[in-house]
Amino acid sequence: MRYYLVFVMALVIAGTAFGQENAAGEEEVTYAAVEPEDSVGPNGRDMGDIRVKINEIKEVVQTDYEVLLESDSEASGTITVSFSITAEGAVADASVDCPEVLATLQEDVLAKLESLEFGVAPDQIEDIPVTVPFNLIPPQ
Repeated sequence: MRYYLVFVMALVIAGTAFGQENAAGEEEVTYAAVEPEDSVGPNGRDMGDIRVKINEIKEVVQTDYEVLLESDSEASGTITVSFSITAEGAVADASVDCPEVLATLQEDVLAKLESLEFGVAPDQIEDIPVTVPFNLIPPQ
């Protein structure tokens, strides 16, 4: 079951657009479409809903990272967000792991994680573990 969930999360992540500023006014975007957008996994969770919540986390990471770059233009590394989704839709076991240079992002990201609500999934019989790495590289 755990390997399936890792695969599902890879699909969720692949369905998200990520942009990075390059030269002035240029943006490089990587995008992989996942269909159908609103597919329901065997655990009763709508994968589209999970993708939306991951995008909310991504927005906090991106915003806080941009602020950090104003004071440290070379800051980079991977911030890894981990949590579980309960059958009731709550977030459990939330954690944010990152190198010291990105430590200022932890508090806001953790607060966002703890505020997420996924809704009840009556068909879900066990918590769903989710791990999402965000690789942060300053613009060049």
